[in-house]
Order: sequence, then structure tokens, then C-alpha cells
Amino acid sequence: MITGDQTFPDGYKSMKDRVALVTGGSRGIGAATALLFGRSGARVGVNYHHNEAAAQKVVSAIEQAGGRAIAVQADVANQEQVEAMVQSVEEILGPIDTLVLNAPASASPLPTSTPLSAGEHIQAILAPFTGSRWEVLESFVRGQLQSAFYPGQAVVPTMIKQQRGSIVFVSATIARRPGPGGGGMTIAVAKASVESMVKNMAEELGPYGIRVNAVGVGHIVTDLNAGTPQAIRDQIAQATPLRRNGEPEDVAAAIAYLASNQASFVTGTYLTVDGGNLIM
Repeated sequence: MITGDQTFPDGYKSMKDRVALVTGGSRGIGAATALLFGRSGARVGVNYHHNEAAAQKVVSAIEQAGGRAIAVQADVANQEQVEAMVQSVEEILGPIDTLVLNAPASASPLPTSTPLSAGEHIQAILAPFTGSRWEVLESFVRGQLQSAFYPGQAVVPTMIKQQRGSIVFVSATIARRPGPGGGGMTIAVAKASVESMVKNMAEELGPYGIRVNAVGVGHIVTDLNAGTPQAIRDQIAQATPLRRNGEPEDVAAAIAYLASNQASFVTGTYLTVDGGNLIM
């Protein structure tokens, strides 16, 4: 639950007077990040695709904490909508200097040639290679890349003009360590593609004072996986060196560090937030 008095780590005062856009900011990791940014002095654009009420709830929580924020609608896989969103944020809050790319690729349209129900689509995304469908893989990877490419291209010119900026991609550790039985290959391929963008953008944009980094997320308890049985959650926690499941606020704190001036000499890096699972 997002509340204005929620406890977050202190020490991110370097976000003061920053203007941030958080894609997929209406729930989970995005909502926790937007709220932490707002509590730390940044003016925040909270992007949502369908759920305006959830985005407005995040905005209200930021305002209750003394911050400033607006909800902005856009399918981040749609170039025209992204450009309109960025224009709205900059007209109301000012030039964007911080971008968090968190929106999931599942917002992209399903292949029309082979329609799938929502449940079937999720199962197809989580399938191993031998059970994968090319149309789903193609659609998901394209959507993930578009979700990073379009917002990035829309805000980078302003960052170049200002000679400063920070971009943080939300990736997943499955891109570096396959799941049991090869499940989730589609997600792994999509996230690995985005991680390649991080390295190239960091190299290209560094001379302009723009830093580009990624967080690699493990199992985080959000509304997206709310249906996971508690026994499975406990099993995952026991297999994690820290012996617990991750929370959205764990990831938000890592994102805030990378976005803030405290990480002013950090770019092109990959910060794992998974309780230590990747080392196992």
C-alpha cells in the first residue's frame, strides 16, 4: 500500500529540485520509486497506461509528503504517446533530468494473427524454449525495447542540452541466470537486449554528463505476483542468502541511489537487487 507517511531510507537529498519521469509508476516498484523521489525533493511524473486511479493515488501520497507530482498517461511502446507525455511533464514540472524505465513490455499488443487470452499470454511468456511461440517472443522483446527506446529518445535531447541527466533501467536477474528448466526465456532475452542498450548509451552519453545504469531485480513481492502461494514465497526466501523476499522499496532505494548525485561517478553499471541469489 502506498501511503504518504511510509518509511523510506533517508539520505537522498541530492534529488532536490530534480525532475523525474517514472514509467510504470502507478504500482509496485515504479510506485515505490516515484514516492521515494517525491519525498526526496524531486518533482515527479508518474506514468501509467490504464490505471489512472492507481497513478493518482501515488501522486496524492507524494503531495501528502510535501512533494509535487502529476500523473501522465501513455503506452510507452507508442512513440507519439511518449512524446506527448514528455511534453506534458516538462511543461508542468520542468525539463526532465531523471528517467526511470520501469514499465513492463506486456503493455505491447498481443500478436493479432494468433490471439491469446491474458492467462495464455503469461504462460507463453514464461515458457521454456521448447514451448515458446515466436510471435510471443517477437512481440515481447519488441515491446520491451520500445518501452526503453521511445522514452529515452524523448528525454535525452533535453539532458544533452542541460549537460546532465540520469537514466535507470529496471532489468531482471533472469537475463543473467536462467530460471529452473529454462522457463522465462522470453523475459530473459528481452531484458538482456535492454541491458545491452545500457552499456552503449552509457558510453555514448557520458561526455554530456548523462549517466545510464540498470538494476537487476530478483523476486520482488508486488501485485503482479500476488497470486503466488505463500509456500512458494517461503521456498524462494529460504533459498535466498538474506532469507526473505524482496519488497518494492528495496528496489526503489537502489534506483534512488543510482539516480542521485551520490552516484555521480557511476555509469554503465548493473546493480543487483535480489537478496544475493545471483551469487548462488
